[in-house]
Amino acid sequence: MKYSVDFNECLKDSPKFRASLEDAESDIESLELKLEKLVKLCNIMMDTGKAFNTANSGFINGIRDLASYFHDDSLVSGDNKVAASLSRFAHAMNEMLKYFSILMDQANRCVCKNLNNFIKNDVRKVKEARKHFEKISDDMDNALIRNASAQRSKQPECEEAYNVLTAMKSCFAHTSLDYVFQINVLQSKKRFEVLGTMLSFMHAQNTFFHQGHDLFADLEVYMKDVASQVDELSAKAKVERKEMEERHTLVQQKEVKSTTNQTSTDDEDKIVVTEGYLFKRTTNAFRTWVRRWFTIKEGKLVYRKRSKDSLTIMEEDLRLCTVKPVLETERRFCFEVLSPARSHTLQAESEDECQLWMNAIINNISWAYRDQTRNNNPPEESSEPSVLDPASGVSIPNTQSKPSPRPSKAFISQQLLQIPGNDKCCDCGASDPRWASINLGITLCIECSGIHRSFGVHMSKVRSITLDAWDPEQTKVMMELGNDIINRVYAAKLNDSIAVPATPESNRNIREAWIRAKYVKKAFVNKLPGAKSPSGERIRSWSVKKKIRKSVTTTKQNSREDSESEDVASGLMEAVMSVSSVNKDSDSGLGGSSPDVIVFGTDIQQVAEFSKNLDLDSSEGSATEEEEEGDAKSTTSWEDMSKLDPNILLYKAAEARNLAVMLEALTHGADVNWANKDDEGKTPIMKAVEAGSLTACEYLLLNGAKLDRKDTTGKTPLHHATIHGHTGQVCQFLKRGADLNAKDNSGKDPLTIAVEAANADIVTLLRLSKLNDEMKETEGYFGQTSDETFQDVFKDFSNMASNNPEKLKRK
Repeated sequence: MKYSVDFNECLKDSPKFRASLEDAESDIESLELKLEKLVKLCNIMMDTGKAFNTANSGFINGIRDLASYFHDDSLVSGDNKVAASLSRFAHAMNEMLKYFSILMDQANRCVCKNLNNFIKNDVRKVKEARKHFEKISDDMDNALIRNASAQRSKQPECEEAYNVLTAMKSCFAHTSLDYVFQINVLQSKKRFEVLGTMLSFMHAQNTFFHQGHDLFADLEVYMKDVASQVDELSAKAKVERKEMEERHTLVQQKEVKSTTNQTSTDDEDKIVVTEGYLFKRTTNAFRTWVRRWFTIKEGKLVYRKRSKDSLTIMEEDLRLCTVKPVLETERRFCFEVLSPARSHTLQAESEDECQLWMNAIINNISWAYRDQTRNNNPPEESSEPSVLDPASGVSIPNTQSKPSPRPSKAFISQQLLQIPGNDKCCDCGASDPRWASINLGITLCIECSGIHRSFGVHMSKVRSITLDAWDPEQTKVMMELGNDIINRVYAAKLNDSIAVPATPESNRNIREAWIRAKYVKKAFVNKLPGAKSPSGERIRSWSVKKKIRKSVTTTKQNSREDSESEDVASGLMEAVMSVSSVNKDSDSGLGGSSPDVIVFGTDIQQVAEFSKNLDLDSSEGSATEEEEEGDAKSTTSWEDMSKLDPNILLYKAAEARNLAVMLEALTHGADVNWANKDDEGKTPIMKAVEAGSLTACEYLLLNGAKLDRKDTTGKTPLHHATIHGHTGQVCQFLKRGADLNAKDNSGKDPLTIAVEAANADIVTLLRLSKLNDEMKETEGYFGQTSDETFQDVFKDFSNMASNNPEKLKRK
């Protein structure tokens, strides 16, 4: 066997030995570098493989999710359903992913671990032997020099130097042999270690590709079946498309009755269902006509828009109604549905269809009476005999009984109770509450509502959910708050020693003590955050998260256009609590994430998701320019932590349109009429006007905001609403009795400002209010309600501002 370094030359320590030693050492260093590079590349390969696995796993999950979409697909039967095929393909890909994971694991075991062990053990031994050899070699040179320099006259010194030299020669010889041994062993071992390592990895590669081949060999037959099924589906789709194209000829053969889908049977006890499109005249001031899909079913007349929208009940009980044709209008094919409370004018597309609808309503009235008689539970109004309608000649029931509740109120009640927590009383937890505190934004049972009412309207304004009339702005305040949000503030830290929480079975004394401690004493409210977070970090500044407005698009034409369908605006609402912790992840506006700022309103929770057609943010549309969700700033301006107090928090929350943070500021004692000296003496409601939020203004008004306060320029909230062109807020303030004649420091009243801005809607509202006030003074009916025209116009503007704000954005 030929060694890298000769042992004989080693003992001589000849120049040849030293030269071969240098070559061997250089070779070992080169080997070490290349092995380390290979290990590093293998690690990179494994990291890339992990990323590939992650991406591939996500793709497979996407296939499985797509398979769930085709789960109920009945067009394909047997084992070749789309969902089954996709699931099987995903399973095969997942198996390949497992095989690849095993391959990466083998790469780690075979390459990285083996070569790392070789470097750390074998190469390190050679290096350590080299260090020891160099040290002994230096000692040997020193011993030779000492022996050579010993003086003959000093015999003991010569003997000592000779003895040291002899010992060093022996030690050097053994050390040299050990070093050469380590080098030769490494040179011989490196061959089979490297080859063995790569051979193991190649076996792993071989296994990986064999497993993949076997897997797809089993799947090949199934894939051929799926391919034939795809061809069959494609051919079938072509045939169906051709058949559907030929159906355009059916339009010419369409009969008049086909426009109205009517289902009935010969059995007089069976329900009659009629549905189709009709034009309906709205009851607002504009008396416009809108096209709706009407349905008569189970004695009810309901309608909906063409889009996916909830049903609006026009008449709850057709037994109280009659129908007759309308001949005194310019429109053709009209008929009228009359009830004790109101009338509805509808228009069909033809004379035959008009007659068909009238007969369908009459038949449903008859069916409703027969169904009531069958159940042996006749209503009070059905006990009266039928009478003959002279206009239509149709026998109808006597309709002198009390009319059913307005559908809009029932719908509002349903929507309010769907807000999380509102299905139970906010204070005692009793189910099915029917009362509400509109300034607190909570629902209550009748017992707790009586206690709230006893505290006075300055503390809680109690309304009936089902009986009282609600303004759209009040409904939106309720929709943005709710029992869950209120209890997270007013009942944040319960303490039984102060008051025992009320239950549905509690007596009045326990209820009153609990409600007084909760709302009057505010005993369970958390404190505002201090200059330091709970973890000890120093908080430098704070801000309030802004509630984003959705832009109003032309699709808003599907909005409510009549008073009967005043749907409660909803959507995704955010309950924003502020005292939880320092916000470490939000955009601080100070150059990125910051650990020393707090954003009030970062604890965002999705409270409820209602019908997609309902849009809570529509009430925020009175601003002249819409903010897109992606473009709006997430917070208001940043304030120093030393300036944090409830008043400035309320002011900033009003600017951010964030009712939940406004609520929290009020619980900590904020003055709703506080004037900010650093901002021209403006009050929170003036800031809400600038933000263009009807809901924030209504919340402040419900909680005691005054409309006669002026800023340093002499402007009232009405001035600010007029200047910004916010028609909805002008209407809102005028309904609350805002002073029309108040003048700012420049001597201008709101009407003068509106005339200069050429804002026709605001000029109309202001002049109508002024005229109404003059009529009251002239005719001498102080304290009485306004005339019906005034009320109708303002009601229409309120509904428009809340539900169709884009209509008020006219130049």
